Amino acid sequence: MRGNSTAMALATVLALAWLAGCQQHPVQSSMPSADWLALDAGTRAVLAPWGDDWANLDAEGRGRLIAHARRWQAMDAASRSALLQRSAAWQALPPDQRANQRARYAAWIALTPPEQARVRAAAAQFAALPVTQQAEMRQRFSSQDADEQRAWLLGPGYGAWIGQAHALFDFVPAGERDATLRMLKSLSPDARNELLTLARRLPENGRDQLRRDLLAAEPARREVLLRQRLAQ
Repeated sequence: MRGNSTAMALATVLALAWLAGCQQHPVQSSMPSADWLALDAGTRAVLAPWGDDWANLDAEGRGRLIAHARRWQAMDAASRSALLQRSAAWQALPPDQRANQRARYAAWIALTPPEQARVRAAAAQFAALPVTQQAEMRQRFSSQDADEQRAWLLGPGYGAWIGQAHALFDFVPAGERDATLRMLKSLSPDARNELLTLARRLPENGRDQLRRDLLAAEPARREVLLRQRLAQ
């Protein structure tokens, strides 16, 4: 019986950590913080594994844990069981798949509400398609290289345009890809068209230098820089 209780407690800890996006910190020998003592007894009981290290968690992490501990307390048995199953499935994923899913979630919450609405509408349209057409579309997406697939995470208005840019900026070092995508997304539609026009005029090394110059420039100066280069 004690072993089952211990296993359930550990499973609950993992489920809450999965929900909150926090890693469990090693227990340290420290006095409970005032914030910890201010929590109600039920919430402290659920979050006991974090108690001794509570003061070392950032405010955002504490807030997420508290919210999800209270969500856990409000769940019925079936909901808790379903959450534990999702948490176990998450823990069983290879690290690269977990990193991929975290990146996708971060990209999702970075979208504006209208962009999220467009994605939901597209998902509903996709779900209504015949299975054969869904398979064909999945195959077309899978045939794109990794950078093109990642570009779609920027939102429904950018994936197609990024495909054109990818043909011009065909090699971007792995450590600069996310920054390059963010830089391209930050440009106005007119500036993106100017970038494509300018890039087509340049040799490959000139295009890469332009990309690096834009990355190095202050965001507010990037469109000015593009217009200056076009005028040369």
